[in-house]
Amino acid sequence: MSKKLCFMVVGFLFVAALAVMGARPQAIASSKPIIIGVPTSLYTPFGRDGLKAVRLAVEQINGAGGVKVGGEMRPFKVVVADTRGGEPGTPVHDALMAYEKLITEKKPHAIVIGAFRSEVLIASMDLVAKYKVPHLGTIAQTPRFQAKVKSAPEKYKYLFRVTTDAFVLGNYLNEAMNVLKDQFGLKRVYFLYQDTLWAKALTGLLAKLCKKSGWVQVGFEGYAPGATDFSPALTTAKEAKAQVIGMVWDVPMGAGIFSKQYVAMKVPSLLIGFVPPMASFRALQTVGPEVEYSIHIEFPVGASLPIKKLPKTVEFLEAFKKKYGSLPEAAAVNSSAYDAVFILKAAIERAGSLDPDAIVSALEKTDYMGVSGRIRFNEQHVAVFGTEDAHKTGVCVIFQWQKDNSGKLRRVPVYPGFLAEGKIQLPPHMKK
Repeated sequence: MSKKLCFMVVGFLFVAALAVMGARPQAIASSKPIIIGVPTSLYTPFGRDGLKAVRLAVEQINGAGGVKVGGEMRPFKVVVADTRGGEPGTPVHDALMAYEKLITEKKPHAIVIGAFRSEVLIASMDLVAKYKVPHLGTIAQTPRFQAKVKSAPEKYKYLFRVTTDAFVLGNYLNEAMNVLKDQFGLKRVYFLYQDTLWAKALTGLLAKLCKKSGWVQVGFEGYAPGATDFSPALTTAKEAKAQVIGMVWDVPMGAGIFSKQYVAMKVPSLLIGFVPPMASFRALQTVGPEVEYSIHIEFPVGASLPIKKLPKTVEFLEAFKKKYGSLPEAAAVNSSAYDAVFILKAAIERAGSLDPDAIVSALEKTDYMGVSGRIRFNEQHVAVFGTEDAHKTGVCVIFQWQKDNSGKLRRVPVYPGFLAEGKIQLPPHMKK
């Protein structure tokens, strides 16, 4: 081979090698990660499973090349602070200290998940505004969030809610209650709630809606988050001949105790609401077969229950199970945490920089089709949710524990209609 031809071959191979290198994800060569901060309560399954969902999304994004920032591909990196905000008795101040320490020491470019307890979220909003960190909250449900954003939109522009709030949950549960009233003639309801901002707001809204639609309220009681005995409330419900117990509770220990007492006392009322141990796919092992007929809301869709009519919920939960060995324990907000990472990625790429104000402007233009439906933000930076079409808004699902044809208990979507795989059933003792 001549020297000239040899140089030509070598040159060709060199150019080809450069082309191949250029085709590789540039994030592999980058040493400048984009820091995602996750300050939340790891005591709760919502925080633990949400963090797992975030890590799954980050793994998928980094595996596909990372995030394009001004022509450079950069990987996400997750840093975590356990705020302990979901533990009964943890002062809001302590949770805020963990929040601020993460912001000042780890210097995240954005925060996802955020506060578990609504009281912590409201208190943290001034902290986030002070440090100007884009914040995509995915757990705390209080409607006070949007009221505070509305009161000072420029100050609180860094905060977004990617998930539902108590108003959304109340409307969904009210529709299911209307089915019980209109189709089965049930009308006596006892409300039991956890005495926290979001749970009290949700139960209060549900009580008002039920009153308008003709329900007779035979009780409305709040218990402290650290409560360990619900037998007085359950006794009251039995004596008042409540046909339905509307229950809203998220602290794992209390919810577990309530579930056991509800079953042990053989309360004849149909349970509807949000009680995590009874909504979890593990309910048959932790509570028992008595969960049959209980009705629960999952918010948003895809948090733990694969919905046949929404393939993205199936894809997300299969990937979650493959990575972690099981479905998420919490029937809430995991899909929101997962979606939030992809929403953040898209916003950074639209902004073309990591400047917080540029990211905020890009987040305001979000139009993302995620696991939880179509996510767009209103003027108060709250994701829009509805009940009609997951291609138009974010959506939730209400399911009931029912036996299939083989006699196996499973969670069956019953509302809204476009997601339903069955209809609400009454236990035999309640049928007329």
